[in-house]
Amino acid sequence: MPKNVLVVGMPRSGTSMTAAIFASNGYFVAEDQSKELRAGDEYNPSGYWEAEPLIQCNAEIFAAAGFKHDNTWLYDSITDDQANAILSLQPSAKHQQLVDKFNQHNPWIWKDPRLCYTLGYWWPLLDATTTSVLFLKRDPKEIYNSFIRLKWRSTSQEDKADVLSRIQKHLDATEAALKKYNIPHIVIHYSDYKNHPEKTADKLSRFFDLDLNKDDLGYQNKYNTHSLRGTLLRITDKIGDLLPRNIRTIIKKLIPTFIWKKINPHRYSDSSN
Repeated sequence: MPKNVLVVGMPRSGTSMTAAIFASNGYFVAEDQSKELRAGDEYNPSGYWEAEPLIQCNAEIFAAAGFKHDNTWLYDSITDDQANAILSLQPSAKHQQLVDKFNQHNPWIWKDPRLCYTLGYWWPLLDATTTSVLFLKRDPKEIYNSFIRLKWRSTSQEDKADVLSRIQKHLDATEAALKKYNIPHIVIHYSDYKNHPEKTADKLSRFFDLDLNKDDLGYQNKYNTHSLRGTLLRITDKIGDLLPRNIRTIIKKLIPTFIWKKINPHRYSDSSN
């Protein structure tokens, strides 16, 4: 039987695309997907595949460890003491119930970037014989560029250094939990989806007992913010931010709609005409 899977990795590292692979193969993600899952958008066309109950529980874990924010990549950085405190928390009955609920729907998938820090909290509640981790990595500079594309951060050297530092801390926390609990896992690099699709599909199939081919991976280079198209979109956004709003409006009217759709089909849909 296919293994349950926890997709662990930084935001903008391909975790949503990866989770979609398993969701497309019948993995349980949420009881009411229309209410518990965030819909797809121009940045994640296939959806996000993060169950809201899991997100809420992870935010509760952060709070119990003394971290006041609901995520670890947009606000104040989590401290080492807070990250270590997560691993010493006593699991709550509510969180055990969440695990039990998912175990009623094997195979299931969890995907949430917060798992980088909470993996060690959850693992003692999970069955190591039926559950494994897919640890997804991506070039930190590409993740930073994607943060810029979403306007999560600025292009200042200070912001860039902070983002790169946080990425490393997230990865270190995950690797520490994998080692401490001897968690069965597989490491996939985002670039593997583009450069080695056949090998990647085979690697996932063998580890998770699936039957995948390269077409099942769902990778599309046009959504890669580090591709030529992604670079052009970042430049376009940056120029647009510098122009007065009335000038941007005039430019948009001068350029035919079909061109805007070619540039970004998800942002300039028929409903925006």
